[in-house]
Amino acid sequence: MVAQLIAPVTQSVKVVYRPIFLAVIFLFCLLASGSAQAASPQPKAKIAAPPPDTVRILADADYGDALAALIKKAGQRIDLAMFIFKTSPTRDNLPAGLVRDLLAARQRGVEVRVILEYSGHDQTITQANQETAQALTKGGIAVFFDSPNRTTHAKLAVIDRRYCLVGSHNLTQSALKYNHEFSLLLDNPALAEEILAYLETILK
Repeated sequence: MVAQLIAPVTQSVKVVYRPIFLAVIFLFCLLASGSAQAASPQPKAKIAAPPPDTVRILADADYGDALAALIKKAGQRIDLAMFIFKTSPTRDNLPAGLVRDLLAARQRGVEVRVILEYSGHDQTITQANQETAQALTKGGIAVFFDSPNRTTHAKLAVIDRRYCLVGSHNLTQSALKYNHEFSLLLDNPALAEEILAYLETILK
């Protein structure tokens, strides 16, 4: 009789505890899954990179190589504005090499314009620029000087109304070979037009 009474009670207890036990297991699985997701590093959102070959950093000596290559490949027009363009007769002088590259470009029909600083307070800068200007004009290159009343400290180059070089490099042996300098090469025709428009304001 006692056994008969215990049996129904035991069965009812099993019936009650089975769904509770399953619910606990399910909850534990959810918590464990959430903890694993929180512990694992989430992938960072990807930042869109600029299109390739649109902007290039030209640090230190890279500038001279890039400018020389662009001058040699120019097919229509080269515009330069420099605070100082100083050459020397030494064999490895990099600015003198750029003068030769500019003269060669002019000989193959490329229009070349160079704007240089005419200093009202430092005659060494003016003299260096005048010596370079003389070599350039002999080869048919148009050279202009700014007003001595206002310093033109810009270092700009535009090749074929497309490639723009903007930064800290002067055309001196120190800047092209030894100094820490930083410039950018941008393939941007719209920016090229803005720079060319700015150069016109220097000549006014």
